[in-house]
Amino acid sequence: MSQSDTHPQSSSCKSPQLGPTSPPHTPLPTEGEASPYKTYYSQSSPRTHIPDDLLYSPDHDKLQESIMISWRSSEPSQERKRYMEDLRVLLTNAINETFHPELIEVFDGEKKRRFEVEIVGSSSWGGEIDNSTDVDLCIVDRALPRGYEPSMWLQSPSSTQIGSNTQARRGRYEPSQNLPDCYSLKALSDCIEKVGMTHTKRHPLPLPLVKFVDPERKLGCDLQCNDLAGLYNCSLILAYCQISPYVLRPLIYTIKRWYKSISGKDPKLSNRLNKFKLSSYCLSLICIGYLQHIGQLPNLQEDIMARGYQTIEEMMEDEELIWGEWGRTQGRAFHTTFANKPKEYWKARDTKMIVAEVVRGFFQYFAQDTIDTKSESTYAEDSDHFNPITHIISSLNGGILPRILLYKDQTYPNLEKDQMTYLNRKGYDPSQISLIMQHYRMAKSLQIEMKMNKGDGGIQSYEWSERKLVVQDPFSWVKNQASGMSEEVCDGFFDCISRTHQKLKELGTKATIEDILTIDMDGME
Repeated sequence: MSQSDTHPQSSSCKSPQLGPTSPPHTPLPTEGEASPYKTYYSQSSPRTHIPDDLLYSPDHDKLQESIMISWRSSEPSQERKRYMEDLRVLLTNAINETFHPELIEVFDGEKKRRFEVEIVGSSSWGGEIDNSTDVDLCIVDRALPRGYEPSMWLQSPSSTQIGSNTQARRGRYEPSQNLPDCYSLKALSDCIEKVGMTHTKRHPLPLPLVKFVDPERKLGCDLQCNDLAGLYNCSLILAYCQISPYVLRPLIYTIKRWYKSISGKDPKLSNRLNKFKLSSYCLSLICIGYLQHIGQLPNLQEDIMARGYQTIEEMMEDEELIWGEWGRTQGRAFHTTFANKPKEYWKARDTKMIVAEVVRGFFQYFAQDTIDTKSESTYAEDSDHFNPITHIISSLNGGILPRILLYKDQTYPNLEKDQMTYLNRKGYDPSQISLIMQHYRMAKSLQIEMKMNKGDGGIQSYEWSERKLVVQDPFSWVKNQASGMSEEVCDGFFDCISRTHQKLKELGTKATIEDILTIDMDGME
């Protein structure tokens, strides 16, 4: 039984009083169900017991010492941990009371409450860079364990119409005939306001969620309903972090802080307010992919047997899939399988490697000042440097994967051009052509999604050739987590990497984490 099932309840959506919701010292959760948060907080944090030889470098490497000391300081306070759990329990109780007070059968006659609020995002696996990180929350609906599965779609799989995702997302404001009212942003925000949450804002785009502030616990939060991708994303990152607690964890911490300094915004913020358009999740995937590339992490998804689908109906019957993106007329498939631990025979290439070495290697590997990124043959000549023209980052496939189509390959743009020329000749007007081409792109994308498998067998998303940086999503295999980057933005990002690499070279072992957070930004506008 989960922690919230046994937690004493003292407030609900029917009462506007905040009041105490738990004992003065809220117990942290115990491991249970598919919860990265509960798994992580059921164990002691690696930030609180760093080995002395990693914290105080024998060869006085200032970068190593400064990273580890800074990373240790990012550990949330006990008060913040209690506040997060207290809020999670409060919201779980309130949402069940308001929207579905009856128990439901979940397994072999066992009955539980229908809804469980889970903490996701960086706070669920120990990836915070400071105590100001917002708390991401997901309402898990035990009656819909596959999320936005096809029977819930606003547009049927067989529909030939072009659905408006904007209209679909805005439709999430109001209750649905097929879903409990907590899937309605308005009803959900009304509920949490009754238990004292303030500054609520409903955001239907792109993922329907409610932003709010918990004034008693001083937490800024995002709350969404049953989009389960975040649970699996965080579970995968946590599994990798448990394999490499003193290299991967402080590497992600360092790269996230560095990114915040060069982008001017926290990667937690939406891409519209984020100079280089990368999310915290995407940065974590880049770090994992790099460590896989140099042999310091295994591939926890290498044994996945990818399935090709002949029809959309066959794809929907695959029980390994969950479905996400409630803000669309139709859901998107997410593969959920990965191993929690590496194979017994796997060993890191260098068991003594420290995070300072990895940080230096990271910036050297991704720096573009030592290669000709216009050349198609560069990577074949020098595997010590990443070339975005010819390769992608894919933790799903063990680190770095060759592109099937190089950046700016004209195969698919030419197909679209031929299609539009044909429609012009047939006398279709511009509005008709626009609509037909939308459907053509959707059909083409779905066709590739059903056949490309993991992307390592000769078929990859045609949209990848339109983006200079591709970071493959390990669950939604056709998705590029760096899709928001234009070529100009991507070049600016790699320029920051190159400048940081040069600074690290100049300073050597005297460099500290603060030095890479203050690189020269002149000429980078």
